[in-house]
Formats: sequence, C-alpha cells, structure tokens
Amino acid sequence: MSPLALVLIVIGLLIAASRAPLIVAPEGTRSLYLKLMETDGRMRGLAVFIMLLGAVMIWASAPETTAVAAIVYWLGLLMLAIATFFILLPGQARRLATTTWGSFSTGVLRGLGLVALVFGLLVAAYGLNL
Repeated sequence: MSPLALVLIVIGLLIAASRAPLIVAPEGTRSLYLKLMETDGRMRGLAVFIMLLGAVMIWASAPETTAVAAIVYWLGLLMLAIATFFILLPGQARRLATTTWGSFSTGVLRGLGLVALVFGLLVAAYGLNL
C-alpha cells in the first residue's frame, strides 16, 4: 500500500469521525468545536495539527504523478497556508470561525455532517482501492 493510499484512508476517516457527531448532536458538536478554538493557545495547537496533516499530505503525494496525488499535494499546501494564518493571527481566525459556525442553523449543521460523513467514507474507500 502506497503512502498516498494510507494518507487518503486516514484523512477520510478523520473527516468522517470529526463530522459525524453533527448529525446526531449539532448544537453540542458546534459548542465543542467553538470551545476547542477558545484561546490563542488552542488555536495554535490546532494549527500545529493541521500543519502536520498538510506536511504528510505533501510528502505522501510527492512521488506520485496521478491527478489524485496533485489534488492531495495542493490541498496539503492549502492546509499549510491555513495553519500559518491560525498561528500568526489566532484572534482573527477565531473570530472568523465563530462567525461562520454561529451562522449555521441546526438543520444545516445536520446536512453538513451527513455530506461530510459520506465524503470522508468515500475518500477512505478510494484510498483502500488505490
């Protein structure tokens, strides 16, 4: 199994596991997400995690020449840019996240959770078949 396949499986399962609670408990999940971004230190910790994921995505897709590898590579670069924003400007990133998460109704959160769950499982399944 190639590193790209492993990364796709892990990323897909992370997406599915982190968004599935939105289906059954949207308000509680939103509160948890907002609590995880409550302080500058937590924002920077989240940024380090995102940065690690982005670096692994870039590393795993570098030796491949497929279209999927190119997509994973560019998504990894995007994640590094977002993580840099979180580290350099945690207050502004937190305000943006709070405004965004606060604007969704419960129904929209459930729908987003369902779409993300299906998408994450499809990404993981694609990684298994790669």
